[in-house]
Amino acid sequence: MRKGIILLLLFMSSLIQVKAEDHIMFDKANQMYRNKLFDSAANLYQQLINDGFSSPDLYYNAGNAFYRLNKIGWSVWCYRKALFMKEDRNYRDNLKLAQRRIVSPIEAEPDIFFIRWWKSLYRLFSVNTWALLALLSFLVAMSTLFLKKLGRYFSGIHGLRNLAFVMSFVALILMGVRWLEEQYHYRGIIVKSATLFQPQGKGAALSLSEGVEVEFVRQGKVQMLVKLPDGQIGQIEASAFRKL
Repeated sequence: MRKGIILLLLFMSSLIQVKAEDHIMFDKANQMYRNKLFDSAANLYQQLINDGFSSPDLYYNAGNAFYRLNKIGWSVWCYRKALFMKEDRNYRDNLKLAQRRIVSPIEAEPDIFFIRWWKSLYRLFSVNTWALLALLSFLVAMSTLFLKKLGRYFSGIHGLRNLAFVMSFVALILMGVRWLEEQYHYRGIIVKSATLFQPQGKGAALSLSEGVEVEFVRQGKVQMLVKLPDGQIGQIEASAFRKL
């Protein structure tokens, strides 16, 4: 028992140390950015991201550094990641600035209105948040059954129970749809300039500009199949794609 407690304390201590080191590196990168050492700052931000450190401020600051270096693909990717974690006007404004610098943007095919509404609904929360909502709704429904057994009736208990069960079921469905999208239908940003896109069939190859958003279709060893915003499907170099 004592040995287990010691191991747990050592593990917690190591986690605290790692977090402290991450914050020190983050502060150092911010100082480099303020000193206009954009290349060094971007490299340090990238190292933090690769090490698993994640925060909207990290992605936003990294996006600013990449933007200064004219690495538009990485800049767009960072701003999008920041917006996934936190809705902020500065993040969105800087994303628009970066997207305007995409050399050859590709216009997306507009979704039918009900498909657009459906996507907006299940993308409203993350998988974990939908799972939590499903659990809480289920617990509320079960609580009403418990109160019924105790004989503690109140007006509207049946309606509340039915509503909670429905909400739990709907949240589970939306959680599943969001999970499937993240695992198999996710999107990403082209982060390499002049990325060769070879369409399926006999179409001519295209050169994709960095910053263009594409949809993942299928993974290969070196190449991967993606779908462009205009609906074309073809292969690109896998290393040019960065998952959102």
